[in-house]
This record gives sequence, structure tokens and C-alpha cells, in this order.
Amino acid sequence: MLLPWEGVGIDVQRSPADVHMFEKRIYMGIPPYQQPAVTLLYVEDDKLTQELVIQIMRSKFPQITLLLAENGRAGLDLFANNRPDIVVTDIKMPIIDGNQMAKEIKKLDEDAQIIILSAADEVDNILESIDIGINHYVLKPINLEKLIAAIKRCLDKISLREQLKQKDEYIRRMAFYDNLTGLPNRQLYNELLHKAVANAQRHQRLLSVLFLDLDGFKNINDTLGHLVGDQLLKGVADRLKLCCSRDQDTVARWGGDEFVILLPDLDAPQGAVNVAQKIVEAFVQPVILPDRELAITISIGISLFPDDGDNSDALIKNADFAMFCSKKKGRNQFHLSTTCENNKCH
Repeated sequence: MLLPWEGVGIDVQRSPADVHMFEKRIYMGIPPYQQPAVTLLYVEDDKLTQELVIQIMRSKFPQITLLLAENGRAGLDLFANNRPDIVVTDIKMPIIDGNQMAKEIKKLDEDAQIIILSAADEVDNILESIDIGINHYVLKPINLEKLIAAIKRCLDKISLREQLKQKDEYIRRMAFYDNLTGLPNRQLYNELLHKAVANAQRHQRLLSVLFLDLDGFKNINDTLGHLVGDQLLKGVADRLKLCCSRDQDTVARWGGDEFVILLPDLDAPQGAVNVAQKIVEAFVQPVILPDRELAITISIGISLFPDDGDNSDALIKNADFAMFCSKKKGRNQFHLSTTCENNKCH
């Protein structure tokens, strides 16, 4: 049995440490490694050789999608249109030979795995292939064991590359996304807000920051427990996303029971007011949890660029102050930062 993060088709013994690591990944919520779908392009003009290699490929590597071409030009076209992961090619072919094709393929994708099939007396061609950057070469008449081994090495490299890619993506998610709700976290929100402010300054556009706090959340945590509190936070996050319909809007978790929303590129302040009103109305209905329904309301503060601040810190500070104003005036409502200052809601 292959563990989810291991290479394709490599038969190795599983140590207890391997199994423990897999179980640990699942427990920690780390997604198991997903095997990439692999496509192989085989370019060969000799029919008998082609049929033999195809038979071996389908027997030893049934998981690989196979593309076929009979000359370098057709092979190059197939590569450009399909971007296969591995290329197996003869050198001597009509129209475009294998080395010319390999050179063009490397221009399209420097990570393409290329295996050259070459006769032993084609030393100059083999040296040219190495200069091009091919990954492996197999001498003709084809030694099937060596061809299979070369393909396995290519698969290992593809598998490792994909594992690193998925690991980098996981690390990125851990750094920039909230583990509970899946929303952007404070760090990512601040970066997006900073870029949005710069863009608004450049193009003289409005943007808004909404600062949200759940009313009475501490009491829910204290009486029903943190598990229910976490379920409620996830339900709130899902509902907030439904209230922000534009692709450029961002809902993020600020921390605890606080959320923030970024509304860039607004035509008028009323756009932010409309979203805030929509959120208040959305929470008239209780949040459905796995074993109960919970009523919750939200207090919201709104700040606007450039009236309430010309930088990220000022916009967040003033939106937070406006949220406090909403709390002080009875909760379950929203207030604009400018309105709160005019009413001296301290």
C-alpha cells in the first residue's frame, strides 16, 4: 500500500514511523498528499518499437495518460497543447528530430522530464541531448528494464515537486488563513488592505473597512462551551461571505469573535452602508449548528477612505471605534465613523 504522500508506483516497505506520520498529518488537519495526474508523450516513428513501448507502458504504468506522435513536429504540437509531464522520444525522426524537439520543449517548460532513446553509436546526438538538459537516455535496442527505471525516476521527481508545491501551499494557508473558519487572517487582511489603499489613492476611488463584533459571544462560550462557540464562529463566517457578493470583497477573521471586511473600489459610501445593513438583516435568523440553533447579533463599525483615514491603521482604528459606538448604543446595528465622532460617542 502506498501512503498518500509517497511516490507513484514505487514499492517500498512501510515503517511504523511512516504510518505514525500519516496518522499525525490527519490528526493535525494537514491534507494528505494528492498524487498528481501524470501524462506521458511518446514520440516514435518506428511502428514495431512504438507498439512494444506502448504495451509496456500500459502494463507497468496504467495510471499514466499516454499521448502518441510519429515525428518531432507532431510531438511538439502535442506538447504545446497538452503540456505532458514526461516525454519519451527517439532521436532520429522525420521533419524534426528528437533533439530539436527537446530543445523547443525546454523553452516551453524547463521542468519537462525528457527521456531520449538513442543507439549506442550516436555519441554526438547523446552529447547534444545532455547539453539540452534531457533527464535520461536509454540505449537502443531498448532495454525495457532501464526504460521502466528511467520513467520511475521521472515519476519520483514529479511526485517530489508536487509534494513541495502542496507543502508550500499548506504553509501559506497556515500563515495567511484562519484555521477555524478558513477565512483570511489578520496578517493577510492587513496586506490586502494596504494594497487596496494604495490602489484607491492612485485611482482616486473610495473603499471601506467594516469592523464586526458578535454581541454576547462570551456568554455563549461560557455557558455552552468552546466547541459550540467554534461552531458558531464558522457559521457566522459562512453567512458573512454570503453578504459580500463581489469577488473583490474580503471577509477576514480579526481574532476571537471579531471579523473585518474590506470593500474596495466603491462608487459611493452607500455601498458600505448597504453591506452593513444586509449583514444586520442576515442575522435576524438564527445560525444553524449541528445540534442546535443559536440567535446572535452583530455590532458593526464603518470607516471610509479617504474621509476617515488615508492609511490602513487609521481606517481600522476608526472602524473599531465606530463598532464600539454601535455597542454603546444598543448593539445589533452599524455606525459610520464620522457619525460617531460627530455624536461624540466615547
